[in-house]
Amino acid sequence: MHMYATLFSIWSQTLLRRAYLLSLLVSPLLLTAQSVLLTGKVTDDLGQPLAGVSVSVVSLRVGTYTDQAGAYQLTLDMGRAAQVELIASYTGYPVFRTLVVADGPAERPLDIQLTAMGFQQDEVVISQSRGIQQSQADLTGSIDVIKSQSIDLQAVASADKVINQVPGVDNQDGQISIRGSSGYAYGVGSRVMLTLDGLPLLSASSSSASLDLIPVDNISQIEVLKGASSVLYGSSALGGVISVIMADPQEKPRTSIRLRAGQYGRPYNPALDWDGDANAQLGSIHIFHSRKIGPVDFTLQSNTLRETGYRQGASSTELRNLVILKYRPKPLPGLTLGLNASLSVDSSGSILYWRGYFPDTVLVQGVPVVSGGALTPTLAAGGFRRQLNTELAIDPSVKYLTKSGHLFWYRGRYLRSDNRNNTNQESQNFIFYNDFLYQTTLFKKVNWVSGISATFSGIQGDSLFGGSYVFNGDTIQSTGGHTGNSVGVYTQLDGKFGRLNTSLGLRYETVQFDGASREDQPILRAGLNYKLAEGLNVRASFGQAFRVPSVAERFANTSGGGVVVEPNPNIRSERGYSLEVAIRQGYARVSPGLKVKAYLDLAGFMMRFEDMVEFGISKRQLFPLDIRFASTNISNARLTGVELTGYVLADWGKWFASFNGGVTWLDPINLNAVPDSLQLDLVTYPSDILNASKQDIPRILKYRSTWTVRATPTIGYGPVTLAGNFRYKSFIETIDQYLYLVVSDLAYFRSKYPKGDPVLDMTASVDFLKRHRVSLTVDNVFNREYLIVPGFLGPQRTFILQYQIKF
Repeated sequence: MHMYATLFSIWSQTLLRRAYLLSLLVSPLLLTAQSVLLTGKVTDDLGQPLAGVSVSVVSLRVGTYTDQAGAYQLTLDMGRAAQVELIASYTGYPVFRTLVVADGPAERPLDIQLTAMGFQQDEVVISQSRGIQQSQADLTGSIDVIKSQSIDLQAVASADKVINQVPGVDNQDGQISIRGSSGYAYGVGSRVMLTLDGLPLLSASSSSASLDLIPVDNISQIEVLKGASSVLYGSSALGGVISVIMADPQEKPRTSIRLRAGQYGRPYNPALDWDGDANAQLGSIHIFHSRKIGPVDFTLQSNTLRETGYRQGASSTELRNLVILKYRPKPLPGLTLGLNASLSVDSSGSILYWRGYFPDTVLVQGVPVVSGGALTPTLAAGGFRRQLNTELAIDPSVKYLTKSGHLFWYRGRYLRSDNRNNTNQESQNFIFYNDFLYQTTLFKKVNWVSGISATFSGIQGDSLFGGSYVFNGDTIQSTGGHTGNSVGVYTQLDGKFGRLNTSLGLRYETVQFDGASREDQPILRAGLNYKLAEGLNVRASFGQAFRVPSVAERFANTSGGGVVVEPNPNIRSERGYSLEVAIRQGYARVSPGLKVKAYLDLAGFMMRFEDMVEFGISKRQLFPLDIRFASTNISNARLTGVELTGYVLADWGKWFASFNGGVTWLDPINLNAVPDSLQLDLVTYPSDILNASKQDIPRILKYRSTWTVRATPTIGYGPVTLAGNFRYKSFIETIDQYLYLVVSDLAYFRSKYPKGDPVLDMTASVDFLKRHRVSLTVDNVFNREYLIVPGFLGPQRTFILQYQIKF
């Protein structure tokens, strides 16, 4: 027995020694298999979630991005490492660093709070890359930013007034132009893309901007891209993009109610006061609410606007409603399902142009009575119209951000318009936008976005688009129904390499109308931005673009106000490109009692357009006299200019002040102009209308101003704020000559104001009891007479009182 015990002892000791040796061999493998799962949420210093924050461990080559709720998950295979460094980075915040040790539970919560750098000199934008956040100073193109605080201070009912304050931007009766890219074509065929959360807001029939669908009480910021932007945004971005970005609900519910009431004052010329003592009035009610309900984000906005109109017969009632829903299922982190619905109903009267600047004197029972004038409509030949326009938008979306930072995003928009009126120019149309986007980061330096866009549209308007026309030599009889479709594939790389930022994008798009011949459009965009010193950047960019003429430009077959419009289905798409070089100096200072940030940006630009489309005389038959109008390819154009913009924000104690504005100089040249001796001149020589050799193709492009100035100064002390909006356009040198025959007294009015139109608005507001604000706005403080478009007088001095409560 003793011998067996001795043998067992030797065997067991040998087995233990082998087990010990085996454990030494296996332990590294066990360490390699050690895995740590981090889960948490990234918030700012106010506790609000931050989406798109990069959370990574460089040594392990792993990383992810936070979702819209600020949540993230990151698995770390620690290997032999006892600890690793975790980094969280986000534009506008210092880099956050912490150590993660191998010892401990396999699953660990780790919430991260990022504190802003105090006073950033640059805003953060996303529109240039269509998703990734970039500092404004690092951009390769010009982008102006309007923050929600500025919009709130202006106490406006609609976004059009806010947009018109951006340097280089002009809004002519709803037709937006950036740096002179567009003239005026009666609201048809925009060369500026308007988007809401990345998707177009242009109507199917006329490609006009649907400004009424912009939710002014829920805007996070507005970004204005200047220059050709078709690579990411497709057709109609020939002159740039106005990108409106909505705000997501915060952790705490938000509610806002605004009540506005106003009255138009007396016109500068008392003879134009058509309503006497019954001054026109306006008012609106704005209700907004947003909140989080578990995994659901809910936003509601409802607006009612009413005014009797400062022009006779131009009363209006508008209803605007918006609902936004977002659902983030907890079992599928990174997934967001969205559905938005907006509805706008506009019942109003409109005037094509005035009856005449000088009122008529008529006899009523033998007594002379003044009637008519610049604020009264032309009743004959369709110059005055009552309309009921309804727009409905439904936006589905699916967004998925993977743990490793890959973003898959589908966004759709079904936009339907029903336009009814008493001038036999009715139409019904729809357009369905679809965009499938993929985005990721390559080598931790390059943001890559790619996608495919598809658009389908249908238009029906027998009274507006019906009739016969000639297409490719064939005479076609149309019932007014037209269809269109386009498909575009795009890709863009935005890289940051030390001091150098780069951008390169490509797009290929195909467009087709009514199943006829197809157009293919390949386009390119490239840009560079180099940081010379702290706050000092230089940039250069090149971008191609195109614009497909709208259905209204191709097939409109109607008349109004004495103007006969005929279709032109053979019209060609516009093509062009833009060049820009710029230098930007930023400045930021934080010291006890004083915070200052500012920038000054100087840009030189050029835009070239081929086959530019303009509305004008297409047929002039003299015997018998028969003058017709159409949209035609009339010119190649070159627009060169210089733009100086600046921004200052200072905060000291209870005082604060800001200034935002700029000056734009433009030289808009028609490269196919006729000699001056052959230029139609219906002011000096009205008989030129009978001279077939004279043409209305001037050297200066129509409806452009050489100088435009925008300035928005603000000063405040504690709860009191005083803000101004100043805008100036120099004299518009050339307009359509035929208007001098159609619009009475137009030549006189233009000669009366040869130095352009300066207009100043002022707003004073007081905050009280933390949640309440009262504002008084005086638009057109000096009661200036000015034209929005020829024959369309701008509003006189207007007083608006607003009360707002937030809770």
